[in-house]
Amino acid sequence: MTKQIIKIKNMTFKYDQEYLFKDFNLEIEENSFVAIIGKNGSGKSSLAKILAGLIKCDGYINIDGYLLNDLYLKKVRRILSVCLDDADEHFLGATVMDDLAFSLENLGYASSDIEVLIKETSKKFKIDNILERTSEELNNSEKEKVAIASSLIHNPKILLLDEAIHKLNASDKKLVFKILKEKVKNKDLTVIMITHDLEDTLNSDRIILLNNGKIVLDDTKEKVYVDDKIEKWGFNLPFIVKLSHNLMLYDLLDRVYLNEKEVIDKLWGSN
Repeated sequence: MTKQIIKIKNMTFKYDQEYLFKDFNLEIEENSFVAIIGKNGSGKSSLAKILAGLIKCDGYINIDGYLLNDLYLKKVRRILSVCLDDADEHFLGATVMDDLAFSLENLGYASSDIEVLIKETSKKFKIDNILERTSEELNNSEKEKVAIASSLIHNPKILLLDEAIHKLNASDKKLVFKILKEKVKNKDLTVIMITHDLEDTLNSDRIILLNNGKIVLDDTKEKVYVDDKIEKWGFNLPFIVKLSHNLMLYDLLDRVYLNEKEVIDKLWGSN
């Protein structure tokens, strides 16, 4: 039986005396990779802050068996790690090494375990060569990568990324998505990624579209991109999806493809 690691029922939240969420319901399956998209003001960042326990709301929120309230907030924050869009605010240590150690020290890890985890994590994220650098010595992509590595170093069950991908350069983004998808595949992590870039959603397995605090679209990426209806909400389709739609008009493809290699293989095989 599939476990729902996050359950939100009848959630209500007001902003400036106006409802942003009213009787909002959402469930997130354990070990899934969910992308949440929406225009400015849709509620996606407020949802992130609610799940992180940064702002309070009315209603029922359960995270891995714990109610999201003052009593269980510390337990929830050990389960659900949050990486926000400003990597500079996320950087809490004097150096990259200090930043990686920060959450582990707060959680009471032994010094020997901290050393091992920093070594493993920094190697995996390819930041082992910048451990002694300060935040000021890093470029934007390195800062983002360190922030994500710091959020994952204590092996949380859930990682919430709030626009924390877009400053990564192409190679770093590829590496980060590879790490995240491997952890999801190995049933070690649930990822909730809030993004404005539909190209990033191709790495997810479920896409949720928010509009004015309501879920207006919620399905697998394959079903979301089977047609161009998402464009009606003001989004540009990912390049490979748009290309698939165009090539289908000329009967060069029989369906929408979600990665470039599949399109190349299909077209090459048809010659």
